[in-house]
Amino acid sequence: MNSVNPKVINLVLLTFLDTESQMKVREIRNEENVRKWMYTDHIIEANEHLGWINRLKQDDRKIVFAVLDEVHKPLGVISVNAIDRLHKKADWGYYVTENVWGGLGSALEYSLINFIFNSLGVEKLNCEVIEGNDAVVKLHKKFLFQEEGFLRSNIFKNGARIGVHLLGLTKEDWLAGYKEIQKKYDKVFEKFSVFIQWPQDNEKEYPHPIDQIEAARARNNLNWMSILRLALEKSPETAKPIVADIKNIDREISALTDKLTDPLA
Repeated sequence: MNSVNPKVINLVLLTFLDTESQMKVREIRNEENVRKWMYTDHIIEANEHLGWINRLKQDDRKIVFAVLDEVHKPLGVISVNAIDRLHKKADWGYYVTENVWGGLGSALEYSLINFIFNSLGVEKLNCEVIEGNDAVVKLHKKFLFQEEGFLRSNIFKNGARIGVHLLGLTKEDWLAGYKEIQKKYDKVFEKFSVFIQWPQDNEKEYPHPIDQIEAARARNNLNWMSILRLALEKSPETAKPIVADIKNIDREISALTDKLTDPLA
């Protein structure tokens, strides 16, 4: 592979994906090599997964991106958690499916650190790595994270108590060293073109109610198709979170319609 034809990687908010793609993300989350490094390592059921995604829509302290290839096939997830706007800090982590291209983890880490410090107003970025996951500890340190502590015997996993590495990176350290990292790993980074789809301020400025209604109806059409698919392929129980979402969107459409017809709106 050369820099003339880099692999296109899109980072899209997980809540923006259709349900079929969201369920593909669940399959990756349930891969053994992903689960074993998570605090919760049980098999995630469809209900649990869809319920978690629905809660993300109301959680302004968490941003979760799906990692997609050039044909929008899910490859993994990147999350920014515990966003603290007062103290300008956050936690982060990510996982990708097995057998992805070499260097993708490095390209994602570099791109996301830049995004977090430049777009989210964060000045301190933290992460936790379960004891034994030495490759990830090494990767984070390659991108200027420093080990700030080790919590001995902190979690119970596979019948034993194990520790957790605490790593952190300041914006000041990143700004002082990112150019050197870019230069050092340029041959790796040029294999990928990472695009982060993040709503800009001007996209949030009071769209016309008709446009909002059209967008809401489109979301519900996707939800109805997802319910039909789930009802045919799986237990109807898995469709319950989507039904709740449909009801919420119906209420949203009703409110938008009232706004459209209200002469004082």
